[in-house]
Amino acid sequence: MSLWLVGALALFPPVSLWAAWPRRRWAAWAGAGACLTLWLAGFAGPGREAGVLWTVAGACSLIACFYASLVVSRNAAEYERLEGMVSARERRRGELVRSMEALKTRIHEVETEQREVLALYGMVKGLAEALSWEDMRPKLEIAVEQYLRVEAFAFYVADRRAQDSLVPLARRRLTGSLGASWDTLQRYLQEHQLPLRVPHVISAPESAIAVPIFESEKLMGYFYARLPAGGDAPSLLAKAQTFVDEISFAFRRIRLFQDMEQLSQIDGLTGVYRRRVLDEKLKEEVIRAQTFKTSFCLMLLDIDHFKDLNDTYGHQFGDQVLQQLGEILRGSVYDTDFVGRYGGEEFAILLPRAQPDGVLRKGEAIRSAVEGRAFQLAGERVRVTVSIGISHFPRDGQTGELIVQQADQALYEAKERGRNRVVDVWEVRKR
Repeated sequence: MSLWLVGALALFPPVSLWAAWPRRRWAAWAGAGACLTLWLAGFAGPGREAGVLWTVAGACSLIACFYASLVVSRNAAEYERLEGMVSARERRRGELVRSMEALKTRIHEVETEQREVLALYGMVKGLAEALSWEDMRPKLEIAVEQYLRVEAFAFYVADRRAQDSLVPLARRRLTGSLGASWDTLQRYLQEHQLPLRVPHVISAPESAIAVPIFESEKLMGYFYARLPAGGDAPSLLAKAQTFVDEISFAFRRIRLFQDMEQLSQIDGLTGVYRRRVLDEKLKEEVIRAQTFKTSFCLMLLDIDHFKDLNDTYGHQFGDQVLQQLGEILRGSVYDTDFVGRYGGEEFAILLPRAQPDGVLRKGEAIRSAVEGRAFQLAGERVRVTVSIGISHFPRDGQTGELIVQQADQALYEAKERGRNRVVDVWEVRKR
C-alpha cells in the first residue's frame, strides 16, 4: 500500500474540521463517513506490514474525524444557544419597543383626554354663567367647535310659548341640510320612526348625529351635527352625548331664570305686565320711534264704576273682573303689542306703528268685547263696561310722560261723556 493513500487518510480529519467549522455538522459527519469508506477500501491491498500500518493510520484518522464531528456539533449547539439568546433578547427588545410605543400613545391619549376634560370644564363653567340665550349662543358655538370639532351644527331649544315646538338657538353651515330647520328634522325622525328621546346616527341623506337635550326627563332642546369628513359617527355620538349631558343644566338654569324674570314682570292676577315693565317698555318705544322715525299709540283703559262693583259684589268679584279683563286684553292684541296693568282697575296698551283709524277700531272692539262679556255671580249676570283714552307719538307729544298725560286726558274726557266709550285726545284738542 502506497504512502500517499496513508497521507490522504491522515488529511481527512483537518480537512473535515476545516470544511465543517464552525457549525456545519453534516460536513464533519460526511468527512468521517468518507474517511471510513477509504479506510475499509484499503484493506483490499496485500502485505501484512502494510495492513498493520493501514489499520493504525485509518483508526487514528477515523477517531480524529469523529472527534472533529463532536467538536463541530458542540460548537454548533453553542452557536444555536447564543442565537437563541440573541433572538430572545431581540424579541424582548421588540416587545419593549412596542410597549413603549403603546405607552407613548396612551400617554398622548390621556393628555388629550385631560385637555378635553379641562376644556369642557371651562366651557361648561362659561355656559353656566350665561343668564340668557343671547349670552349662551357665542359660548355654545365656540364649545362645539373646540370640543366636538364639528363646523356644521344646530342647537334648538324649547319654545316658551309652545312647549312641543323647538326654535333655533345656534345654527352654523347647515343651509339645505336636514337639520337646517326643526320642522324638517322632526318630520324626518317621525317618518323613519326614530324616537325623539333617543340619540341617533343618521346615514342618509347625509352623515350626521342627532342628540336630544334633557333635564329631569324634560326635553329642553336638540343638537344636530353633520359628520366631518373622515369622522367616526359612533365616537362623535358618544362624545356629543357627554357634551349635552354636561350642558343640559345650563339650559335648565336659563329657563328657570327666564321663568323667574317672567314671574317678576307679570301681574299675578291679570296675567299682563306690571307697571314697572310698562314704564320701561314705554321708554324703549320712545327711543325706537325717535331713532327710526316711526310712531306708536298708547291706549289707557279704565273699568267704569269699579269701586261700586267692589262695594256691591265684594272684592272677590272685583278680582274676577280684573282677571277676565286681562284675558280679553291679551286676546285682543298682536304679539308685537304690549299690555300692562297701569294701576288698580286701569290698564295700558302700547301699539307700535299703529295708525289712528286702526287704533280707534281696535279700541271699539275691546270696549265691545268687555261690554258683551257677562260676569257670573251666584246665578246673577253682571255687565261691566270700560272707558278708553288714546294718544299717539309723536303727534301728541315728544316724550313718554306727555304721551301718558295726553292719553289720561282722553280717558278723563271719555268718563265725562258718560263712560263706556273710546276717545282720541286729538278730538279733545280740536274742540
